[in-house]
Amino acid sequence: MFQGFYTLTSGVLTQNRNLNVISNNMSNATTPGFKADRFVISDFYNEMMIRTGNKNKSDTTRIGTMSLIAGGDETVTDYEQGVVSVSSSTLDFSIVGEGFFAIQTDNGTVYTRNGNFSLDDQGYLCLPGVGRVLGQNGTIYLGTDRILASENGGIYNEATGALLGQLMVVDFADYAQLNKENNNVYTTNANAAASDAQIKWKTLENSNADPVEQMTRMMASQRALQSSAQILSIYDQLVTQMTTKLGPTG
Repeated sequence: MFQGFYTLTSGVLTQNRNLNVISNNMSNATTPGFKADRFVISDFYNEMMIRTGNKNKSDTTRIGTMSLIAGGDETVTDYEQGVVSVSSSTLDFSIVGEGFFAIQTDNGTVYTRNGNFSLDDQGYLCLPGVGRVLGQNGTIYLGTDRILASENGGIYNEATGALLGQLMVVDFADYAQLNKENNNVYTTNANAAASDAQIKWKTLENSNADPVEQMTRMMASQRALQSSAQILSIYDQLVTQMTTKLGPTG
């Protein structure tokens, strides 16, 4: 009977973590370039099997055959292309295909699919709140938002036709090495390679987090959490009655 506490408590904790992931997806359903996450739930038995052994895992020993505890295996990001929509801003860009914009920050280079750019107070193309956008030859100075742009990322002065800079799109061989950070950016120690993805001007890539799907998942997770919490309360009442009625009498 007491084993039920482990099962139910792990269920509550796991669903809480799942709800945190879903809530973040829902709050970024309108964030340009956002990629939704999915919390993968695994049972304790599988977790222990995965972690059995040190370097040599060829001769693992079965720890048990009964799974009593649920746990979080990992959080997986869905990098599927979001829908591209037309924008009225001349500083908006989207990537069609695989790749990321590179952004220079005080702590190094970060990467993003969010092309909702602006001009900083010195006239450089920037991602607000993050840093300056990197082009083929470093940061891109525009000085004006009256620009034209080509599908290869070239940015030109609207009045003179002069080339002001060229956007850089990079990609990575293994997205598992990307770490999602705040402000919808990624960090990594992996080497970036040039991408031949198409760059569309005056458009934005929408978030790939489907609000309807996320709401459905949230409702299912909430029901699972509430059920575990209610049964956990019943277990607690039963244990209290058992210890009261069957406890020491003298």
